[in-house]
Amino acid sequence: MNTAPERAATIFSGPEAPTMYADVPLAVTRTLTVPVAAARTAVQQAFTDYSIPVTLNNPTSGQIGNPDFYRSARFMGRPMVELVSCGSGITGPNAATYRIFMSMLATVKANAQGQAVVSMTFTASARDVAGGASGDRLPCGSSGNVEQRFLERVLVLVAK
Repeated sequence: MNTAPERAATIFSGPEAPTMYADVPLAVTRTLTVPVAAARTAVQQAFTDYSIPVTLNNPTSGQIGNPDFYRSARFMGRPMVELVSCGSGITGPNAATYRIFMSMLATVKANAQGQAVVSMTFTASARDVAGGASGDRLPCGSSGNVEQRFLERVLVLVAK
């Protein structure tokens, strides 16, 4: 079961301009010199360490993660504006004040040498909950820091 987006999210569609799409999310991949079971354990622990509830855990597909959770202002011990870009308003970057909805999915599989290959896909969108109950979410771009911090944590955990 693959819950990663198959195509980019629509940013704008209207009669005056062509449809605009967000970038398709790319997986950040690392090869670890440990068996798949050890890597899966480390990935699960990294989700716990960052207070991300694991709602998807499929050993058959190798996917672990959460396709829909949110945070505001800070995540992974960092200000949200260092992690995602969701545009700006008159008060500054939207990521500083909007609720950020995220999907973090890791896939852990073995390569031909039996080493674990961990691929992390991260996507985000933002909603201005303080400005009302808007149903529209703005697509956000990743700075790459979420993926990097997560995979660095997995590396620390497998080294223990």
